[in-house]
Amino acid sequence: MKKRYLYMDILNIIAIIAVVAMHCNGVVHTFSTSRSWATSLIVDVVCYFAVPVFIMLSGANLMNYHKKYDTKTFFKKRFNRVLIPALAWITIMAIWKMFIINIIDISGMRVNDFIDLIINNKIEYTYYFLFVILGLYLTMPLLSLLTDKKYRKVLWYIVFAYFIFNALIPNILLLFNIQLNNDFHVLLDGYIIYAILGFLLANTDVPKKYRIIIYVLAVIGMIYRYVTTYIFSYQDGAINKITWGYMQFHTFILATAVFLFVKNMNLKKIESNKKLTNMIAKISS
Repeated sequence: MKKRYLYMDILNIIAIIAVVAMHCNGVVHTFSTSRSWATSLIVDVVCYFAVPVFIMLSGANLMNYHKKYDTKTFFKKRFNRVLIPALAWITIMAIWKMFIINIIDISGMRVNDFIDLIINNKIEYTYYFLFVILGLYLTMPLLSLLTDKKYRKVLWYIVFAYFIFNALIPNILLLFNIQLNNDFHVLLDGYIIYAILGFLLANTDVPKKYRIIIYVLAVIGMIYRYVTTYIFSYQDGAINKITWGYMQFHTFILATAVFLFVKNMNLKKIESNKKLTNMIAKISS
C-alpha cells in the first residue's frame, strides 16, 4: 500500500486553492489605476507558487517510481490518469467552442488545422498544464535513474546551476534591457527543474537556519515582483510582466519556501486523528 504523506496532501490542497484564486483573479491582467487592480496583484503574487508546487509534488512522488514498479507500469498508471482525461476534456471544450458558443470558426477547417488546435493547445489555454504533466511523465524514466543517494549531488548541481544561469541572471539582466545569449544556459526545460527540486526537498532535511533564510528571501521576492510590476505598469500605462514567469528566481524561491514550510509544520496532532487525515486525503484527491 502506498504511503501517504500528510504534508503533501496539505500542499496539494493549498496549491489547488491558490490556482483557483488566480483563475478567479483575471482583472490583474488588465492594468488600471484602481484599487481593485492593485489588490488583485497581491493575490497573484501570493498565489504564484501553485503550479511549481504541483510539479514539485509530482517529482517528490514519482521520481523514484522504479523502486515500486517497472517503467511499463509507470506509463500505464500515469497516462490512464492524465492522458484519457486530457483527451476527454479537450474534446468537450472543442465541441463547446465550435458548435455551442461558436467562438472557434470551423468553416473551411481542414484536418491538419484541427490537429494544430489540439497539439498547440489553442482550444483552451488553461489546459497547458496537461501538456506540461505529460511531458514530465515522458522525462521521468531518465530522472528516475538519478534518485539513488550517490547521485543526489548531481541533482543538487542541476538545481543550483539552473537557478543561477536560467532563473536569476537572465531575469536580472532583463531589468536593464539586456538579453542573455540564449545558447548560454542549463539545457533543461524549465518545468522539469521543479520536479527535481520537489524530489530533493522531500528527501532532504533542510536545517532550520537555512529554511528561515529561504522564507525571508521568499517574502522579499514577492515584494520585488509586486513593486516592479506596479511601478513599470504605471510607467507604461499597461500591464508590464517583465518580472512574471514560473522560471523567475523569485518564483523558484517562493515555491521552495511554501514546500519547506508545510513539510516542516508540526502535524503530529493531525496525524494521530485518522478521520481527519482520511478527510484531508480525500480533499487532496
